[in-house]
Order: sequence, then structure tokens, then C-alpha cells
Amino acid sequence: MNRRDSLRTVLAVGLLTALGTGTTGCTAEGRSKYVGGAPTGPVSTSRANPPAPEGSTPPTAPASVPPSGSPGTLKSQSDETAAPHQAAPDSLINRPTQPAALAYGHDYENLASYAHPGGLVVTGRDNYAHQSFKAISAAGGTVLVYLDCIIDATYGRYQGLLLQASEFGPAVPRWPGMPKYNDWGYLNDFRAGSVLERKLEGVLERMVAENPHMGGWFADDLGTRPYPGSFDWTRVPTSTQQAYRDGAIALSKIFRRVADRHGLIFLVNGTWAGGSLPTSGGGYPDMMQHGCSLADGGVIEHHEPNAFQVNYATSAQWATQSAVTRGTSFQFAIARTDEIRDQWRTRQACAFAVTQNDYGRVPAPYSRLSPAGLPSRVAR
Repeated sequence: MNRRDSLRTVLAVGLLTALGTGTTGCTAEGRSKYVGGAPTGPVSTSRANPPAPEGSTPPTAPASVPPSGSPGTLKSQSDETAAPHQAAPDSLINRPTQPAALAYGHDYENLASYAHPGGLVVTGRDNYAHQSFKAISAAGGTVLVYLDCIIDATYGRYQGLLLQASEFGPAVPRWPGMPKYNDWGYLNDFRAGSVLERKLEGVLERMVAENPHMGGWFADDLGTRPYPGSFDWTRVPTSTQQAYRDGAIALSKIFRRVADRHGLIFLVNGTWAGGSLPTSGGGYPDMMQHGCSLADGGVIEHHEPNAFQVNYATSAQWATQSAVTRGTSFQFAIARTDEIRDQWRTRQACAFAVTQNDYGRVPAPYSRLSPAGLPSRVAR
């Protein structure tokens, strides 16, 4: 459902210019935030992910990008220290761009088409154990299980274990003093040292134990700032902005630790744009570079492949602290139209791309699938 960007006018104009969305607002998320069950109709989503620094002009990107990606165009200025792993082995292949899909609902008709090495699908909150996903895993494809640590929508077994009182700890409170995040709910208190942070590792381990067919996680909304259109980030005190960033990094470190322990990956569907804290939230560990070194890739949701988005997707900072992909990142572009999807394929900035507006309906692959070297099940 459409809603206007709540950021101040000058920031909104700057962001929309940089992002090249061609729209004047952001729409409600189409991810699996449904509370009463699976979505029943088309779900539209346009997270303004990632935001460009205020007043910046996106650099010109080349028509195609080498598979290894290119560094962000912003000046390097690290605020944390990290030692990247060595280059990824040849078995990890993130080009050419190939099909993937989100399967949040109970439409399994086309899932069998992804049961090949290189196939990648994202489950919803309640359907992750379906035989279709197990078949994809058995055939060498990769199944990512959905989890959202940021918004307080508790529908789904693992959302409930994480956010409600459970064997892993007490109920997670809302972030005090923060406005409503969006139509789907309020912000969880995920500050460093929070109840949520202390519970997360146990919940991730439970997901691994109960889903040996999983290849990793789809970490929704996880980023160093909220996406534009949620609430006015510019009105949030600097200390709270820093706490938001620090909390997102702390959660990402837990995802990385558990993923490395079991040979799995995780993709972040949140903003890790290089730049200053009040405008962009910043990348990690180098705040001025796009990307998160802890994540194996990110998601670019319903945006055209303009220069800013391509630079974001191909930043050299992605995945450098992953023991699984070791600097070879796997970005996922979700397009509104086949034309935009094919533009992403031409740019070769992402490992995966799909045309999908309704996340409850799985589109058939538009091309043959090729092995990518990603995990197809829990390795250890």
C-alpha cells in the first residue's frame, strides 16, 4: 500500500534523485510481515534502499561491472577494524545474474523449477518446512529462511521465539521513545546488550537444528538506519542513531558467527549505504563504503539499476568477513517489471534477479540455473 516518504523535503528529493525510483513515495513492504497468515493478494514493496548521502550526486557507472565488483565511490574512512578473509575459491560463482524467488505464501507450483544447483529461494515465516524447500536443498539449491529482528510483528514460529517470552528469554520490548516504524509495526529494542541480542543466537541455532535443509537466512530490515519512508530519521537524536547502527552491527555479528559455525550464509534486506550517520547510517566496517562485510550479500528491492544502486551492489566491502563466501558477495535484485530485471542482468551487478511484486506467488525461472557454490544445507 502506497505511503509518502516522511523524510524532510530536501532529503526526500535528494534520495529519490540518487535512487532514480521515479516516484515520490515509498510503499508498504511486501515481505512476510503479515500477521494473520500468508498474504492473499499482490504485495507491493519499495524500500528506498539504500539512501544516498544528502545532497550527493551519484557517480556514473559503467555499462557492465566485473564479477568481483568494484569499490564504492565514497572516500574511505573506517570507524571499526576488520581483517578481510582471502579471496573466495573458484567454486563460488556470482555471475552471470540468474533467477531466484521469494516464496512467502503457500503457492508451491513453480518451486520445483528451482530444484537445481544455483537455485535460490526465500521462505516465509511459516512455510519453511514444506517438502518443496527440502527438495530444492536435496537437488543442490539454496533455501534461505526468513527472520526479521527489527519490527515487532510476531507471526511465525521463530519470530515468536525471538520476540515473545520463550525458553530463550523474556519478551522483547519496543524501543522506548521511537515512533511507529511503518504499517507493519514498531521498532524492537535491538540496542547492543538488549534482550533481543541475547536471545538471537539461541533462536538461530534452533532454526538450524530444525531445518537441516536450510542454506542460511534472509535477515529482513537489518541495516544501519531505517529505510526512507518509515519515519523521520533526521529527527532522531544522534545518540539514538548511533545506538541503531551499533545494534544492527551487533545482530549482524551474531548472524555471521552462527552462519560460519554451520557453513551457512545470510543476506540483509536493509540499508548499508556508505556515508555519514545522519544521512546514510554507513557501511561496515568502513562507514564511508557501501556494504556490510559480515553479510554474504544484500537485497535491492524494487529499484532500477542506476549508478548509485550498482555501486552499492558491487562494493568490495560486502562479505569480506564471511568464512563461507570470503569476499564473493551474492546480491539479490527484486524488480517490478521484466524490463528492469533485464537491466539488472545487463549490468551484471547482482548474482540473482527476479520480477516479483507479489511475494506469495513464485514466478518460474526465466533462464537456466547454474551452480553458484552456495550452501544447500547445514554443513556441520
